[in-house]
Amino acid sequence: MPSKASFVVTTAAVITCGHLGKVQDSPGQLRVLAGGAPVATAADLLTVTGCPGVSGSPPCTGVAWTGLAARVLAGGRPVLVQNPPPAGPVPGAGVCAGPPPVTPLVHLIQLRVTAG
Repeated sequence: MPSKASFVVTTAAVITCGHLGKVQDSPGQLRVLAGGAPVATAADLLTVTGCPGVSGSPPCTGVAWTGLAARVLAGGRPVLVQNPPPAGPVPGAGVCAGPPPVTPLVHLIQLRVTAG
């Protein structure tokens, strides 16, 4: 049975931590593009900037994305995927390093390329 396809995440995606700090993607590859932006892979470093945190806790610092394509690679690494529909903000397929809530929020991603 084929797996459900999910949208491929790119460096142009708008993602925040649960406190609305901006998630910035430092891409691990630059050759494979979707919509003109590098496709995000498991090699990418996702850092959080501008997180206000919560009282008495440090701010969020990064995101470990857990949504990975099972069969699609870019630069030899699995691409990051987000389950449809991405009518943001919706919970992202990852975990933030910081105080609760630890689920990142996806505000905008490309809607043309999917992977399973």
